[in-house]
Amino acid sequence: PQHEDIQESLEPPGAGLPAFQALLLRYVLFPIYCRMTSWQRALATFQAEGDRVTALAEPLSPEQLQKRVLVKAPLGIEDSSRYWSAEMVLEHLIEVGTLIATGIVELTQGEEVTVKADVVDVKPKGGKGEGVIEDFQAFLLDYDRTLAEDVGDRKSRRTHPHPWFGELRAHQWACLGALHQTIHRRQMERIVAGLSGEVAKRVKVEK
Repeated sequence: PQHEDIQESLEPPGAGLPAFQALLLRYVLFPIYCRMTSWQRALATFQAEGDRVTALAEPLSPEQLQKRVLVKAPLGIEDSSRYWSAEMVLEHLIEVGTLIATGIVELTQGEEVTVKADVVDVKPKGGKGEGVIEDFQAFLLDYDRTLAEDVGDRKSRRTHPHPWFGELRAHQWACLGALHQTIHRRQMERIVAGLSGEVAKRVKVEK
């Protein structure tokens, strides 16, 4: 199928970001973001971006929701993730956000961290259908509740590694969660724009 050809033309999952972008994010942009972003601000941004993602997905038909669109990668997205559907973005955000929330609780409670941050493991597979929008909304509520009620010492100095950003404390993981939502909201905007472009092209042809 055509979509397999397109996917195979991209770099393999886990290849990472372009070298300059990877260094810029790890040593400049992400540390600055963490310094400027409080715990509460990180949680508020996570929810606000989640709401924006939902608003982009809700008007899509089931067919549009599952249609893959090749987009230019926003900052922070590796090449292999450029050919996703809106449904795949939602699936990915649920999986990654759930892992981040679990890791933050474990770090702040002094427990052994059971989650592993692996870029390849969290690539979405698709096929969830339109129910994924409701799943995403339920996830947003659960994330908010978990980080409000289950967290221990927010200032804990314990760390857990991320493959791109190194050892991170709970506050940095909360910031990464917010940033991750923002990055994929930008991807979702590009996917929706791509779908709109296809619809406009079709209408022109039909005229």
